[in-house]
Amino acid sequence: MEQYMGTIASVVQGDVIVCGGGCAGVIAAIASARNGAKTILIEKSFTVGGTATNGLVGPFMTCFSPDGKEQIVKGIFDEMIWRMEKMGGAVHPSKTGMVSGYGCYIKLRHNNVTPFHPEALKMVMLEMLEEEKVTLWLGTSILDVQKEGGNIKRVIGFDGHSLRAFEGNIFIDATGDAFVSEKAQVPCDLADIQDGLQPMTLFFWIDHADDEKIEEYLEKDETKRYLPYHDRIEAARAEGKFPINRNKIGLYHMVNPGEWRLNTTRMQGYDPTSAEDLSRAYCEGMKQIRFLMDFFKTLPGLENARIVQSGLQVGVRESKRIRGEYILTEQDLIDNTSFPDTIALCSYPVDLHPAKGAATGTSRQKEKTDVAEVYEIPYRILLPLGVNNLLTAGRCVSATHEALGAIRIMPAVFAMAQAAGTAAAMSLKSETGPKELDVSKLQDTLLEQGQCLRLHRD
Repeated sequence: MEQYMGTIASVVQGDVIVCGGGCAGVIAAIASARNGAKTILIEKSFTVGGTATNGLVGPFMTCFSPDGKEQIVKGIFDEMIWRMEKMGGAVHPSKTGMVSGYGCYIKLRHNNVTPFHPEALKMVMLEMLEEEKVTLWLGTSILDVQKEGGNIKRVIGFDGHSLRAFEGNIFIDATGDAFVSEKAQVPCDLADIQDGLQPMTLFFWIDHADDEKIEEYLEKDETKRYLPYHDRIEAARAEGKFPINRNKIGLYHMVNPGEWRLNTTRMQGYDPTSAEDLSRAYCEGMKQIRFLMDFFKTLPGLENARIVQSGLQVGVRESKRIRGEYILTEQDLIDNTSFPDTIALCSYPVDLHPAKGAATGTSRQKEKTDVAEVYEIPYRILLPLGVNNLLTAGRCVSATHEALGAIRIMPAVFAMAQAAGTAAAMSLKSETGPKELDVSKLQDTLLEQGQCLRLHRD
């Protein structure tokens, strides 16, 4: 392997350096700055929000208990939703109900989802980052990590013109692929790409759909509501005319009438850490979207649908996961393991889209013991092994393949990220590392700042 040396043009200093500006990174940065730390957010694209904006992934899945009686993710997440709703860019999950087009008519824990407009999310995120005086470095890719002993000293980034060194006291890896963690020699895991890793999806957005006609067609029987247009897909597949490994049209009503978000493409067998594979997956996704737009002409309610936009990046469900101070397991979710360091709650099922075949992700729960109604997420899964001043947030946290299939949803990511950013700032104030932080004080701060750590009925 060849080595290449470059010249650092400047050193940028902050208290907390957040690497990655998707949902996890944005929330972590806001939480860090809100709690008093000089915070820098580094993002490779020229906008924030990651898969929720660039990737069009949505809606935000449930942030409520399965019975719809109690909201279990609040804090900064809830603040953002109310801001978006005020500008006409979202519907608060308290208003979307149990089974609806907002949640693709799925009964299994798709209640109280949050439809939102990606442009509204961008605006609100940027607004809140500015309010908290977070320094943004957009268009900047992280290339390397430099350590001193058990601590990260700096990350090296490239802004399109020059190399920059970002130095800080605490670092947060919100890259989605555990890139910073791996560069810092944290042990990481990746499921088998061909047989275990969840597939990718390229979301797209349509308008001019006939909402009433869609409802009328899907209300005919239970199967149609759970697996929209399944009968039409299987009939076409039998004739060799449906090449995509999906057994339904995953469609989610957006904020405005006639607009739907489509989670229907499926790209299997691609490595999310390979730019070459991601490029091929994106091209395959675009081909599938082209096919689906033609196929929609045969489906009730979608005959006149027009494409508004496709994702600018592929939606990746699973990539590298760190090994942390604790590894969250599926059994923890089933048993609702009680943790002394709980920093978030979640109620989503283990949703594993298959590496092969056309099955629906959540159908797995029909064959296995379901997870607890509401389960706890511990602080220790944010703490990578072997590095003292690093936290993680997002899909690269310390969890098994199965557990990640549940906690990868964005409301859980928001909650974990708020904990990571808050912990980073509190560690600075207390002059301790994140691993030595008094977790009870972190929990008190999260509660004071609106987060939910236990059901009120408990």
